[in-house]
Amino acid sequence: MLKKPPVILLSNIRWDFLWQWTQILATMFAKAGYPTVCVETTGITNPRFNLTTIRSMAGRLRHIGPTDEVEPDLPANLVIYSPLVAPPTYKILRRLNSGFFVPKVVRDLRQLVESEPVFIAFPPTQTTLDILSNLPPKIIWYHCVLNYEEYPRTPADIKDTEQRLLKWADIVTVDSSFLMDKHHRTRPDILQIESGVDFALFHQAYSPASKNSVHTVCFFGSMDDRRFDFELVRQLARANFTVRLMGTLADPTLARFPGVDYRGQVPHAELPAQLQDVDALIIPYKITSFSKGTFPAKTYECLATGKPVVATPLPDLLRFGEHVYLANDAEDFIRVLRELPNWETPEKANARIALARRNSWEARFSEFERLLWRLT
Repeated sequence: MLKKPPVILLSNIRWDFLWQWTQILATMFAKAGYPTVCVETTGITNPRFNLTTIRSMAGRLRHIGPTDEVEPDLPANLVIYSPLVAPPTYKILRRLNSGFFVPKVVRDLRQLVESEPVFIAFPPTQTTLDILSNLPPKIIWYHCVLNYEEYPRTPADIKDTEQRLLKWADIVTVDSSFLMDKHHRTRPDILQIESGVDFALFHQAYSPASKNSVHTVCFFGSMDDRRFDFELVRQLARANFTVRLMGTLADPTLARFPGVDYRGQVPHAELPAQLQDVDALIIPYKITSFSKGTFPAKTYECLATGKPVVATPLPDLLRFGEHVYLANDAEDFIRVLRELPNWETPEKANARIALARRNSWEARFSEFERLLWRLT
């Protein structure tokens, strides 16, 4: 049997942020026997200097370097590495990175892996390129999950650095058809791998559909001003729906709005228990030049519950018309939610569940492994 190479994932988020691509892939690679290092975000934008940011930076300074104290149940061969770097925005900050911070990160990573690693990069920044240049990997894999060119407050040359990474990488994958179309000219061999679902976990939230009127609707995930439609949620609350929200909330006034039940950040494993008594799930994203590149990571998680899902018509959700109710605006959302008792059937719930079961994270990881070994 061939020896499994070490895998380094360069994340675009902190490990303790909402559970998504990098945490899931890092955990699955480690459990499959790959020595794995997950490098927390090296930055994409300049931070906003508020109390939350200062606290986050102070906590990060206390945990620079590798740590195994994040979660006690992490696989034994998974290391979470917190890098000390400057944002990749201004020239002076990039000089600090290339002259001082990146060499330290590279030295640390060389000590953590015994041989040439498979390097899976998420942020297409100059910092990523600098690390790759100084730590020649066995395979460079760019997995694109955001329309970075439209991401607010990114470096002015993010389009250029992303193009360089696209051309440099041995494998390029994306999670949305919008990003597939966008990058296909640069990389005709690009592949699409959507986010998946821990089916056994989220199916715990299943309950038979009720013919009663919809009362409680729920969204879980990141609620920021780049994608989340705060006003749409307020209008749902004004229409006498109870709107349960779980996750990070950029607008704290929404938590105090009448009809909104904000429960903060709920651990991933505890989400199904919070979803069992809701009548429908919602994905109220604004349709913008940035959000068009989004395939909501919660899509299959919502479907695994069997509950009806109402979402705005993001490009990657259009083909889910048989399984997701698409609504253009708040008025549309209200109309659909009020009609759900008349439209819902056991057959529709079973179809949603079956689709989610076919799109498990185990199935996604098999795709990643197959691609990896094709080049190893």
